[in-house]
Amino acid sequence: MTIRIDFDTDRWVYVPERFPWNGQSSEEWVATVARLASEAFEYTTVEHTNLVRVLGMLLQYPRMAEAVHRFAMLGTADKTFAMVQVTDTPTDPELDDEMLLGLPEPRATREPDVADVDGAIGRGRRSIRYVAEPALGGDIVVSVNWAWRAAGRDVVVTFGTTNLVELDSLLPVLDEFAASISISESDPELDAASW
Repeated sequence: MTIRIDFDTDRWVYVPERFPWNGQSSEEWVATVARLASEAFEYTTVEHTNLVRVLGMLLQYPRMAEAVHRFAMLGTADKTFAMVQVTDTPTDPELDDEMLLGLPEPRATREPDVADVDGAIGRGRRSIRYVAEPALGGDIVVSVNWAWRAAGRDVVVTFGTTNLVELDSLLPVLDEFAASISISESDPELDAASW
């Protein structure tokens, strides 16, 4: 059993876990993604160069678990990308529903916004949390979790940003991405290749 994500390939790209990926090295993947994004969203030469740099940094960012899949949303207002992580694990009876939503959050600067959400998996929940982050000098980070428990799986999508203004425009796109996740009985190798 694995998950499938029906995402907009003009806007979203799967971030491979290992290379070569579809015959490309990591450098070739970065160059291809940056070129396509620059063409689609009319990036300047400087914006293209910055995207190449941050995509390269993204590939160096360690994954905390094997079950973490990353996706980058291109065409953001700052001409880089927004990253989400999707975690798909067997349901852990030791883990309560609130923990999947990143709750409780003792560093929250306001009450978390928790709402029901519907998606291809069924009814889930989303939490939006504003947190004062000591590692960033106390800057506010907004973190969003979408969580589903279904068919013996815990599926959690996570997103975080310090750009509080941009969240309003990103949230509908992020909601759509999270809602597109479904659970599949097919071969995980084939599903991963389809990303």
